[in-house]
Amino acid sequence: MNKTSGLGNKFRFLIKLLIAGVSAVAILSVISFFYSYTGIHVTNHTGATDYVWQKNQFMLNMKEGFSIVKMDENGFNNAEVFDDTDILLMGSSHMESYQVLQKENCASLLNEYIPDLRTYNIGISGHTICRIADNMESALKEFSPSKYVLIETNTVQPDADGMNEVLNGEATSIKSYDSGILFWLQKIPAFKPLYNQFDNWINVKSGKNEDKVSEETVVSEEYKETLSLFLGKIKNEADKAGVVPIIFYAPNESLDSDGILHFSTDMKYYDVYKSICESHGIVFIDMSPSFKSLYENENVLAHGFSNTAVGVGHLNKYGHNAIAETLAAEICKREAE
Repeated sequence: MNKTSGLGNKFRFLIKLLIAGVSAVAILSVISFFYSYTGIHVTNHTGATDYVWQKNQFMLNMKEGFSIVKMDENGFNNAEVFDDTDILLMGSSHMESYQVLQKENCASLLNEYIPDLRTYNIGISGHTICRIADNMESALKEFSPSKYVLIETNTVQPDADGMNEVLNGEATSIKSYDSGILFWLQKIPAFKPLYNQFDNWINVKSGKNEDKVSEETVVSEEYKETLSLFLGKIKNEADKAGVVPIIFYAPNESLDSDGILHFSTDMKYYDVYKSICESHGIVFIDMSPSFKSLYENENVLAHGFSNTAVGVGHLNKYGHNAIAETLAAEICKREAE
């Protein structure tokens, strides 16, 4: 075989390889688009959150639950954008809630249960209470709620280092890619799942993707002081904006082999957290009793879907409804006083 023929065979092999690769990405993109497509997020220059989704974009989900959600003109999950907001809802992916239909999420239900007060939701994935506290001043300035700020958390033992970073102005925002090759690659539905899987694998190896909670066996006075300063910051920002801060704790639950419901709550930290909230005048709502009642009376859990493990993952429509009912009852009681 001559040299020209050898080069021709190599060229044809590369062409076949390229076609096979493009075809594989195309097929995977079609599957990914319908299975779990979140689109692109960009930096939120208002500082109300670290990032927002592109305005009016759709999210399709068959990974946890089954839903199609359209983001609003600000890049958040709301059916309507109000000229004036009474209640600002801040939270993580649980409040972003693209796992359920838009009409089934907590914010939509609050607007249904308290029609006289308008609730606007800026829940965004990755925004734990430390990110919320870091963004809170900007969020309250941007959306100017007149009555309440609702803050979701699934832990009562936030990491001391994370709280100190917020208090010292050293916290790191979640990064977005607003331009360049990574921005454009996100438009390919197959890219983000592959990228996320690789990133998760790297983080598992390094331990970076583990939730950071305090590992102290005893709640030290130093930790209590840090927590008090941290929650005090939340209260101060709410006071400056003239709103009532309400923190609602929605813990993860699990079932043991006997079908008994358990919550991932360390009561040592729970008692400290609740006590400090009360001392600062922050309304603290524990969703554990409502979640327990949901299971005992209706035989459903607040987390998990038919296409996930039992009780694992994000809040489902039952969890969102339980939270909305509890928050609505608290707010209506206060409005009636």
